[in-house]
Amino acid sequence: MGPTTGGSEVKSAGQRIVNAKDIALPEGYKIEAIATGLTFPTGITFDEEGQVYVVEAGYSYDEIWVEPRLLKLQDSGQPSIVAKGEKNGPWNGVTFNDGYFYVAEGGELNGGKILRINKDGKTHPIVENLPSKGDHHTNGPVINNGYVYFGQGTATNSGVVGEDNAKFGWLKRNPGFHDIPCKDVVLNGKNYESKNVLTDDP
Repeated sequence: MGPTTGGSEVKSAGQRIVNAKDIALPEGYKIEAIATGLTFPTGITFDEEGQVYVVEAGYSYDEIWVEPRLLKLQDSGQPSIVAKGEKNGPWNGVTFNDGYFYVAEGGELNGGKILRINKDGKTHPIVENLPSKGDHHTNGPVINNGYVYFGQGTATNSGVVGEDNAKFGWLKRNPGFHDIPCKDVVLNGKNYESKNVLTDDP
């Protein structure tokens, strides 16, 4: 484990070795890997036939961008691509309901979305432009009684913008982005000092 500036960092000498014995389980349970080699997996769901589907985020802090994907896991554990997303990850979570997949698109570049995806991969956003360009993103979703529920992350931790937000990448892209309180709040006079990361002269 290396030093960190907000998120953990792991240095690896090669491909990760998956060993089921590394997982502590209650007595009577067993575990096995059914798929390996995934990139930033963030959610799993099952269709009406019990087939397994996984979403890959497509984004990680430290500005690592790859393609977000919805994958179907074959019985062999090999994935096949159902749908691909744009550079607006991370895709955070997936659920299946009444013939459709619902995926939360975190929205690091263009704002959060809730996507509805059919089994042929056709994708349609049912909600867009959610305030998700900061530390925490649009997450979920789940379906209950015909409604889609999802989590909406905050821009920062505790409403404080600092150097860590610049290192994550979003502050320089969106210097005016901030949390939106659900009601008026009164500040208590607590101030924080940091370098001005938006200029050449800190």
